[in-house]
Amino acid sequence: MSDQTNLTNLSGDKKAWPVYITMRNLLSARRNSPGSIAVLLLALLPVPPKLSKCSNGYRRQRKINADTLQDVLELIFAPLLDVAHVDIPIDCADGKVRLSFPILSAWIADHMKNVALHVLKTNACPKCQVPTNELGTHARSYRARDYARYQHYKPESQTSGSETDDDYVMNLGIGQNIFHRLQRVSGSDLYIPDILHTIYLGLFKHNFMMDWIEAFLKKQGRLQAFDEVWKVLPPYPGFLVGQKAYREVTEWGGKEMRNLGHCILGVAAVAPRQPGGAQAIPFKRALTCVRALVDFNMMAEYRRHTPDTIAYMEEYLGQLHRMRDISLEFRVTKRTQAKFDK
Repeated sequence: MSDQTNLTNLSGDKKAWPVYITMRNLLSARRNSPGSIAVLLLALLPVPPKLSKCSNGYRRQRKINADTLQDVLELIFAPLLDVAHVDIPIDCADGKVRLSFPILSAWIADHMKNVALHVLKTNACPKCQVPTNELGTHARSYRARDYARYQHYKPESQTSGSETDDDYVMNLGIGQNIFHRLQRVSGSDLYIPDILHTIYLGLFKHNFMMDWIEAFLKKQGRLQAFDEVWKVLPPYPGFLVGQKAYREVTEWGGKEMRNLGHCILGVAAVAPRQPGGAQAIPFKRALTCVRALVDFNMMAEYRRHTPDTIAYMEEYLGQLHRMRDISLEFRVTKRTQAKFDK
């Protein structure tokens, strides 16, 4: 697992990419306990500064960065290359020694890290070959990516006018997939999203829900009411009471994200305060969309799943996509956000 982070507040904009390692056959309660030492720091990868796309060395620096990342991670994975087919004795926690075949089973990271590791463009899915124009449509299933076949291609070597349909579907970036030499590893199965980056940061806060909810409430004249309700939330066991209005919070950590998921539906339902006839239908559709995402998140937090819970999650996801049209009018890019605020 990996997560890019700032080194310290005294190091300017310098960042590092920590890589952690853990065993898969551990209980999640034990793995998530800080004192269990179940997650170990394996390496710190340097994150090079971003270059302007109009600079002369932009493409060359991107290739150097990709090759450097591949070389470092190949060095980290080197011990796994020989033991995938030859058993090695490993000391187990119960004091016994067992013959084992250690393999890389999953890589937990956010979307941007996964597309970098799988050498894809940022608007591509690391797991399947869904075309870019069908992302987020939930239209149908697509076949898994065949990363072994991708090694024979020279990505981004074609001009925009000579792209084939295969290039359009693959969306390859610069460099080679760092997992391609590992034995008994399926590249499409390594992509394991986590709740913090995928749901809380990706869907709740930054890229989907709260962006259009703010714009929606502002259009309906209820944004101030939303902030007032947020400030008077009562305390509850396991719930961190905020002292500021929603728009006054500048730092969003993991606890704040979790609290947002716990209370957003109730706050959004109270903020309208009995909307009138013209507002009733839009508010009802908006709340249905928010409820579907909250229900999906609550089911995703289950430690164990059955066919019934998976069916519930698919139902909530389908409902979210059916109601997502209420958000299309209010979803704006960061570039147009300043114009919207004015």
